[in-house]
Amino acid sequence: MFDGFVDRAIGADGLSTTVRQNLLRQQLGSVRQMMLAVQACAAVMTAAFLLLTWGTPRFWPMAAILGGINALQLPVPYLALADAASESKGRTMKSSQRTVIHALLLGTLWAVVFSLLPADLNATVPGAATIGAGGLLCISMMALVNYPQALAAFAIPLIVGVLTMAMGIGPTPDLWVEAALLTAFTVIMVAISFNHAAAFVAHKASEALLDERREIIGLLLDAFEQSASDWIWGCDGEGAINRLSVGFTTATGVGQEAMMGADFVHFMTCITLAGDPLMALLEADVAARDTFQNIELKVTAAGAECWWSLTGKPAFDEDGIYLGYIGTGSDVTGRKLAERRMTMLAHHDPMTGLLNRNKFTEHLNSCVARLERYGTPFSVLLLDLDQFKTVNDSRGHSVGDRLLVQVAKRLVDLVHEPDLAARLGGDEFAIILPNSGAVDGVARLADRLIEDVRRPYDIDGDAVNIGMSIGIAMAPLNGTQPDQILRNADLALHHAKSDGRNLYRFFESQMKSEARQRRQLEVELRDAISQNQLLLYYQPVVSSQDQQPVGFEALIRWNHPVRGLVLPADFIAVAEQSNLIVDIGNWTIEQACLAAAGWPEHLTVAVNLSASQFHRADITPVVQRALAISGLAPARLALEITEMLLMQTPEEVVLKLGEIRDLGVTIAMEDFGTSYSSLSYLLKFPFDKIKIDRSFVRACHEDGVERDILKAIASLGRTLRLTIAGEGVETKEQAKFLAEIGCQHLQGFLFARPLDPIDLPHYLLTRVPGRADAVKAEAERQLAAIAS
Repeated sequence: MFDGFVDRAIGADGLSTTVRQNLLRQQLGSVRQMMLAVQACAAVMTAAFLLLTWGTPRFWPMAAILGGINALQLPVPYLALADAASESKGRTMKSSQRTVIHALLLGTLWAVVFSLLPADLNATVPGAATIGAGGLLCISMMALVNYPQALAAFAIPLIVGVLTMAMGIGPTPDLWVEAALLTAFTVIMVAISFNHAAAFVAHKASEALLDERREIIGLLLDAFEQSASDWIWGCDGEGAINRLSVGFTTATGVGQEAMMGADFVHFMTCITLAGDPLMALLEADVAARDTFQNIELKVTAAGAECWWSLTGKPAFDEDGIYLGYIGTGSDVTGRKLAERRMTMLAHHDPMTGLLNRNKFTEHLNSCVARLERYGTPFSVLLLDLDQFKTVNDSRGHSVGDRLLVQVAKRLVDLVHEPDLAARLGGDEFAIILPNSGAVDGVARLADRLIEDVRRPYDIDGDAVNIGMSIGIAMAPLNGTQPDQILRNADLALHHAKSDGRNLYRFFESQMKSEARQRRQLEVELRDAISQNQLLLYYQPVVSSQDQQPVGFEALIRWNHPVRGLVLPADFIAVAEQSNLIVDIGNWTIEQACLAAAGWPEHLTVAVNLSASQFHRADITPVVQRALAISGLAPARLALEITEMLLMQTPEEVVLKLGEIRDLGVTIAMEDFGTSYSSLSYLLKFPFDKIKIDRSFVRACHEDGVERDILKAIASLGRTLRLTIAGEGVETKEQAKFLAEIGCQHLQGFLFARPLDPIDLPHYLLTRVPGRADAVKAEAERQLAAIAS
């Protein structure tokens, strides 16, 4: 029981059995080293006390006890050797018990000696006793300071004996003072012993744990370095390579002697592609002495192009001095090539290399989703070759296939990112212009396509001539759903063919009525702003770990007095073209901040920023005003942007986003992964959060390639220290997969649909404990506002 108390006092109770046994051996070892000093002290005091009692009746009893003390201490060297031998065999507890018993016997015998001293014989005896007791206490403290149990076993009987001697003289003031001082010094000595023992235990425990870890790490590194596929590298504080495994030299084709001492970052820069953003990221991490994980670089090593996955961690000594890097690497070329082949087969037409119908449909769905959320217009062109069937039938399918390949090449030369070209089948192609809603621009592209495709083709030395007809549908003007848009584009294509071929036609059957409706919609939308017909719905964003709400995304709706609830896809495009988007966007930010100010402090609110609003309004003062009016903490507001915004005057956009981020507002990138330029934009601006596009989430349990892409996005997010959110989650399987790969936040119908101002308080009441009173008051306020 006392051992347990002491262990808790000196911090040894939480150690493992192995480490505690090792510490106990070291404690006993420090005691054995001081035993000769205790023997010398005993010999000196024996001589002094025998001299003081010579000729008195107590001489012989005193001599007998002092002889016993010295006899008890004579075999100490032998016992020390025996204890060391028994400890080496694992019997540490037995040695510790013997040490405590030995200390208790010595303390008891010395107590008897002090009680037998004739303190009333003369004034010399009490002084000598006091000095002797103090000396014994000092020597015992030095000998037993690392083992408080033995010190207590020795000191307590000793102090009792000295106090007994003092009481035998009589309660004089001098003796009371001496007794008090002796007792106080003893308490201080015990406290110092506990403190010293705690420091000793902490030091020795850290040494033992460090040795154990070094041994384990050494074994792991030795085993790791024997691997041919994975390897270890290291560099010193100056960046010079100072450690290489056999696998690294094999992968590079450069000998270890030539590599040692070379600058690691410079070496990697030489073998990677110029301007590689991931190499720039690695270089920045090394400069900032940050950890990087699984950065996959395309390198030229041993005369061949391959892919490496590198991980590195900075090393520091105990004083925090930077020592360099230690890291691992592996050749992932096989996996990357397999992924490339799988992606090509899954998403591309094997003959022409263009996107296939499935991938085209996926991108079309993404465009429709952006249209629904942000009102972003886009165009779809359906292309059909004229006279191709004649060539294919007369010259054979092989000539027809080669002709299709050349047509595809001409399309690629005319279609530039972010526009997409696809082959739907046979001689039918399609183009998506995801950010184009201008009729003139689409018409100019259609003219160029027709003229370029009409130029003769050289097939085996013969000139082959064909033409192209194009049907065009523009969203939302000609539809807001994928099937509707494709159907209208197909109708326009048939109209082009019936008008003589080699023509393009826009879908026209409803253009006049749509124009009238849009003009009317603009008038009604102006009234909607002034008459407070706009309102915000809030869709919960939950934690992937416990599915508890962490915030909401604000989604605008129009409560039309005749049409009912109007979604943004039906009026945002009108607002952007009429400049009403500035007023609507500013109102949305302000209302979202006011609403969030009444929520629990851990809940955030996200607002989508329209590209038109961003460019036409001075957005930073708008955000500052909304935060000031609402009192909302800046960290609780997130502004979500799309890549389309960054594609227009990126330098100006990055500057403005930096001003907003300096306020403490979170900046998130929406629909991440739907463009080839996503990564470059992440490196241009330090985003706080990325939201994975719903098309990837929807396909993650049907398409292995999509799952791999999601894992890569999650890995990239961890490397860049970004919060990752998945939107459009509709099934438990999707939520589980996203949580497993590291998505922190989830959003979708699985958790909740967008909530109107009436349903939101009930959601907060049921999902956020402790908010009943506040939610009730908010609900009453909302109901009163609606009633009025």
